[in-house]
Amino acid sequence: MKHRIAMWASAGFVVACCWIVYTFVTPPETLGVTLREPLIQALALTSCPISYAGRYFPLHFWWMPPINAATYALFGLIAEMLRRMVSLRMAV
Repeated sequence: MKHRIAMWASAGFVVACCWIVYTFVTPPETLGVTLREPLIQALALTSCPISYAGRYFPLHFWWMPPINAATYALFGLIAEMLRRMVSLRMAV
């Protein structure tokens, strides 16, 4: 179970790093326009839930990967606990 939660956390770290690379690669004059498109915004808010907090207080770019990794680890812990409960219930 620890390995699966670590995989969830590393996935969250990689996703946040990809969003940071995306913001660095996109030209500044088009970045504001592309991040306001509904599909991109929905994808960003779904894959990087810490971006909700960026609406209320400023977050540094380099804080996002570890915080997103912790968020994904929490989601992974919940998912693994539910998976274990369902598998135990099915076995009985």
